[in-house]
Order: sequence, then structure tokens, then C-alpha cells
Amino acid sequence: MAGGSPNTLTQRLDEKIAAGLSEERHLLNDLRDLLIKQDFAEQIVDQTTSLKDHLEELFLLVIVGEVKAGKSSFINTLLNADVCKVGAIPTTDKIHILKHGDIEREKIHEEFLVERQLPFEALRNINIVDTPGTNSIVKRHGEITESFIPRCDLVLFTTSVDRPFSETEKEFLSLIVSNWSKKILFILTKKDIKEPHELEEIRKFVMEQMKKFFDLEPLLFIVSAQEARKAKQSGDNALYEASGFKALEDYLFKTLSEGDKLRLKLESPIDSSVAICDQVIAEFDRRLEGLRDDRKVLENIRSQLDQSESDLKENYGRFILEIDNVIYEMERRGRNWIDDTVKITNLGILRSAERFRARFKDEVVKDYEVKIDDVLNKAVDWFMKKYLKVWQDTTEYFADQAAKRPHEGMVGKVGAKFEYNRERIYDMVRANAKDQIKNFDYDDQVRHFLSRAGMGINAAFGGTLIGVGGAVAVIALTTAAGFTVVDITGIVAGLTAITGGLLVLPMQRRKIRQQFSDKVLELKAGLTKVLQEQIQKEARDAIEKIRESFGPFFDYVKRTSGAVEESRNKVRQIREGFLELKRRFGQTLEEEGKALAAPPAPQPQPPAPPA
Repeated sequence: MAGGSPNTLTQRLDEKIAAGLSEERHLLNDLRDLLIKQDFAEQIVDQTTSLKDHLEELFLLVIVGEVKAGKSSFINTLLNADVCKVGAIPTTDKIHILKHGDIEREKIHEEFLVERQLPFEALRNINIVDTPGTNSIVKRHGEITESFIPRCDLVLFTTSVDRPFSETEKEFLSLIVSNWSKKILFILTKKDIKEPHELEEIRKFVMEQMKKFFDLEPLLFIVSAQEARKAKQSGDNALYEASGFKALEDYLFKTLSEGDKLRLKLESPIDSSVAICDQVIAEFDRRLEGLRDDRKVLENIRSQLDQSESDLKENYGRFILEIDNVIYEMERRGRNWIDDTVKITNLGILRSAERFRARFKDEVVKDYEVKIDDVLNKAVDWFMKKYLKVWQDTTEYFADQAAKRPHEGMVGKVGAKFEYNRERIYDMVRANAKDQIKNFDYDDQVRHFLSRAGMGINAAFGGTLIGVGGAVAVIALTTAAGFTVVDITGIVAGLTAITGGLLVLPMQRRKIRQQFSDKVLELKAGLTKVLQEQIQKEARDAIEKIRESFGPFFDYVKRTSGAVEESRNKVRQIREGFLELKRRFGQTLEEEGKALAAPPAPQPQPPAPPA
């Protein structure tokens, strides 16, 4: 590079910087699009947009400090003109962007934001932002001031020697240092109201506080804007130097060279972009942590519902056992009745189907129909109460977990929309579940349960059995839900079919009794199978209905977890892109700086003329 002309070097530098700025714009566009897609708050989206839109603006100097910290006097002295109002009460009620212009003019961007063009040489290569106090009572002041911090290149933090490093100043410094990693010049104003030894104590105090809270050792200037202004107007160099302003201006306009300003100008938006990425990654981490908690809630709900489904299926077995006992008791009574009735001495009864049916109904069937019906109703009542309680308990658990969600941290700053959407899903699922429980029609659910059970038993036994088996099937189908008890007329015919012509033969009684028992046991086994299958289905369908009520949240957590994880990885890539760009900018400035500082290459000399 040595020997290149300054114009060539500058052109090459400009080309490299232009290419880098183009890449930076693309990265900021990608970041902004991602923030919008992932429902980040408008504030951080606007900050990203602002960084992109102001990449090529002049060096931006932002002056911040509390109300009455001497910011306006400081700017007036810096420009040696009465640009800002100064008074006993707070006078800066708007944020002013001071730029160079051939004539003085003012442009209002919004209620609290004004751009002023001023014909001062000091503003040709620098823009100055004058802000209201960091402790301004107007909330919008603070919001707009904060919006300028990410895109500024240098922060001048002013604080008065009569109340240095207040709590509100510390909070605002935390914003600048922690969130944006900005270069800060610390300006202690009103030097003229304190003695030298007091100023030294204040200086030590401020430096100690900056080290303690922020691990920083900033450049600190102690100035008197009032004395400096007098000195400039009177040409008093000694007073000007004593005011502390000479050292400050020497730093701003001499020590801080154009190369330093260019480096700050290039690195500042990158540092702010990296800071935004860090905030976004932290927010994604917070979201993923919340989603992990959500998954735990869902896993607990799944586990609870699986266990409840098993309980419904298993505990219902005791009611089937009760029905088995009723049938067994009827089978025992039937066997005894056959022993007592199927005799030669009862041939008259055996020859009369009506008498046989009547005796069988009165002496064997008796109240078993009602007993089975009672067991079935008791079973369904237990099932419905258990099912409703599972639903209520699950909904209450879900609501309790929703209430435990944290609402501090970054919520309301960068992740407000995401949190709102998440809470909306929570509320929708919770409200839907509560509405379904509230509108749960117990009697109607019981009727439908019994109806479905009846249809299942009919499908398995209806119209295919004879004898006592058919009678018990009819009894099992009889419910309190309004089914008509089917006449048991076929019992005698069935028993006649079972016994056939052997009824008159006492030696066949045992065989008849065994045939009767076999039919009843066949019924019992078949009925048990049908009821077990029915309760398996009812339990599965009932619990599935509860699962479905939480379906929107299940879907939300699954869908969102993947999207957040993917977006976080994307932001990490963007962040690495910014850091690589910063490295390249630094390398370019270093190389070109060395080239500019190198002595020119020796020019070839024309050959000496012949002697």
C-alpha cells in the first residue's frame, strides 16, 4: 500500500466501508423482519429500523443528564451561541437535534421532537442531540431520549457537582452501559460553585461509583459552562482553560481524531445491533424457559389424564363384579328352582307354558331386573362424577399454573406481544374448559351413557339368545333412562327349548340344570365382555374430550417452541455477522491508517544525461 496516493487510499477505504454498510443494512433488515414475525414490541423494532435508516448520518453526539444538570448551558458554550434556553426552571421540554444549515430553521418531527438547523461550523461534521432531563416528568421524553441512545456514537453524560450520581442518573447510566455499551464522557458541570478540594472529592466519588456499579473508568471532565462562555466572549484564555472547557473541546475536536470518529461511527451501530441481538436472544431464552414450563404443565396434564383414564377403566370393574354377583345369585336360584320344579309331580305346570312362565318370573326372576338396573345406574353415576371431577381438577391445575407465570423481566419491553398472545391462548383454553364444565348436563350425559351401553349389549346379544340368557340380557338392558322393560315371555319357551322333552324324565334333571347354568354363565361372560369394552370406550372418549379442550394450548406450545428455537439460532447467526463486520471494519481502518502513515515510495529518477 505504501506509495499510494491519498485519493486512491480514500477511494479504496470508501469502497470497503460502503460494502460493509450495505452488508450491515441487510443484517439489520433480516433482524427487523424476524422481530416483527416473532411479535416483538414496537420499541425494539423501531430501534432496529432507526439504526438502519441512520447508518450514514454524521457523527452523533447525545447529551443526557438530569433536569438542571446544566445541559443547555453546556451546549450554548460549546457552540458559543444562545441556542438553548437557560432558566431557573426546566426549560428543555423537547428533544432537539442540532444540525448544520446555511440558515437557521426548525422542523417539528413530532410533539416532543424538533430538528434545528444552525449556521455553526462546529456542526458541519457532527450532530448534537439535546435532551430533557433523564428524570423528566413527561414519560414520552424518556422514551424518545432512550430511542436516540442506540444510534448515537458518543454519549456526554452531564451531572451537576451539587448532586452527582443520583439514583435516577444511575438508572439511566445502567440503560446506556448494560443495554447499549456506549462510549461515555462524564461531564461534571457547575465547577465554579465548589472549591478545588471539594471537586477532587466529587471526582473520586463519581469514579468510584462508576467502577463499583458498572466496572468502568470513564473519561471525566469537570467544567464551568458559565466561566467558559465568559472566557470565549472576552477572549480570556486563562479563564477558558481554568473553566475546564478547553480540555473537553480539545478532546472532542482534536484528540478525538477523524479516524477515531470514523471508528466510533462504524462501530457504534454495530455495537447497538449486537446489543439488540443480545436482548432478543435473552428474550428468546426467556420464552423458551416459559415454553419448557408449559411443556411440563402439559406433561403433567397428560400424565394426570392417562392415570384418570386408567382409574375410570379399572375402578369400574367393581360394578361389573356386582352385576356378576347378581347374575350368579339368579343362576343359583334358577338351579334350585329347576331342582324343585322339574319333577314328575309338577307335570301339570310343565305342560302349561303360561303357568311355567308365571312361576319362573315370580320365583326366579323376581327383583333381579331392578337389582341389575340399580347397579348400572350406580356405576354410571360414579363414572360421571369421577369424569367431571377430573375435568374440574385439570382445569383448576391449568388455571393455577397460568396464574404463576412471571410478569417481570423483559416482559413489556421487548416481548410484550408474545406474552400477550401466550396469555390469550391460556385464557381461551381456561375459559373454554370452564364453560364446558358449567354447561355439563349431568342427566343428559347419564342417559346417553346408558343408551350407548344398551346399544352395545343389544348388538352383542339382541335376538340371538334363548332361555335365561336372553332374559338376563333384557334385564341388563333395562335402564332408568326411559327404556321399556322387554317382556320376559321367551323365558319359558327358552327353558322349554333347553329342556326339550326331557322335562318329564327325572334322571335328566342334572343335565337340564347344567344346561341352564351354562347358558347363564355364557351370558355373564358375554355381558362382562360387552360392559368392559363399553367402559373402555366411554373412559377413552371422556378423557379424550378433556384432552381436546386443551388442544389449542398443546398445539401452541409445540408450534411455538420450534419457531422460537429456530429464530434464536437465526439471531445468533445475525449477531455473528455483526461481529465479523466489526472485525473487518477495524482491520480495514488499521490497514488504511498504516498505508496513509507510510512514507511515499521513492520515485524512479530519470537517467543522467551523458557526459
